[in-house]
Amino acid sequence: MTDQHPTVPTWTPEPPPATRRRLGPGLLAALIAVLLLFGGVGLYAVRQVAGTAQGASSPEAAAAGLLTSLGSQDLDRAAGYLDAEEALLLGTYHDRVTALLAGRMTGPTGQPLSGLQLTARDIRFQRVAGLGGADVAVVELAGGTVGGSAANGAKLELPAAELNRRLADQSKGAVKALRAVAVRTDDRWRVSLLATAAEQARLAAGAGEPDWDQLAGVGQPATPGAASPEAAVRELADAAGGGQRAALERLSPAERRVLAAYGSLLDRHGGKPAAGDVRVEGLETRTEPVADGVTRVHATAGRLVGGMLNESLPLDRAAAKDPAPYVVTIQRDGTWYPSLVFTVTDWMLHRAERERP
Repeated sequence: MTDQHPTVPTWTPEPPPATRRRLGPGLLAALIAVLLLFGGVGLYAVRQVAGTAQGASSPEAAAAGLLTSLGSQDLDRAAGYLDAEEALLLGTYHDRVTALLAGRMTGPTGQPLSGLQLTARDIRFQRVAGLGGADVAVVELAGGTVGGSAANGAKLELPAAELNRRLADQSKGAVKALRAVAVRTDDRWRVSLLATAAEQARLAAGAGEPDWDQLAGVGQPATPGAASPEAAVRELADAAGGGQRAALERLSPAERRVLAAYGSLLDRHGGKPAAGDVRVEGLETRTEPVADGVTRVHATAGRLVGGMLNESLPLDRAAAKDPAPYVVTIQRDGTWYPSLVFTVTDWMLHRAERERP
């Protein structure tokens, strides 16, 4: 054969004639949205998950195993390539996501994700030289075929090089390849989706390298959690008066490591209180169990004070059309922490459920 490019049924290296059946922006945009979710929250097609602890012997194998497992809809195995907190995230929300995917759930590009199935074959990642450390690695998609099929029957498969090129087009050159960040614990490598999302944000911002030792947890003092979900949220509210950095230090251990490593992307205040910092006063709460080790803490009373507010603002008014504000807390090693990822995921799912036709 003289063709120098790998071929798949729905991809050619050169633009075809204008009369061809167009798959984009719908399927392509939805597929890219799924891959960005792979590097973010990772909740695009959860059906079932029990969670395992297998990890992988190398960062490349961890990333390839995760993407391949997602492509075969083996979420039980996929969870084993994630850290414990993110595996808990998948296990907690899979029923709600499944219900939304059966309807009209959309991704970050606004394209429908319902009925979208990811496929991944012969996946290979390679380590990015010069990034990471002894227990942290950044890897990029280097080989294989990634694709998807939509509910309307449209299909798209792309070799890794072409997918990376289109991701670069979507990000205007900021992200040149699908990346993942893996961290080694207990001599096994697992992908951190939050760190992966932070790495994509770093690339988009053109920022320098993060503190890899912080991401690995080297030299970090253990910040104890709280005795109860309510206490965890009260400590978070108290810390918020000391600035964004102080509040972030109250988050769950895995989230705190990522935010410490990529902290330069989060604020420009060096952890000191800023003019825009807001305090919470008179906070009263109630709890609502979500799953084993996961609890929502709802604010039933309280007010925002300080910052740019001319007067105190009741929390129910601050929430506008949304329900009273709440924070999702998780239990780790017998103590409780507020979780940014769990809270944002819960908020997003609540809004999607409310807006579903």
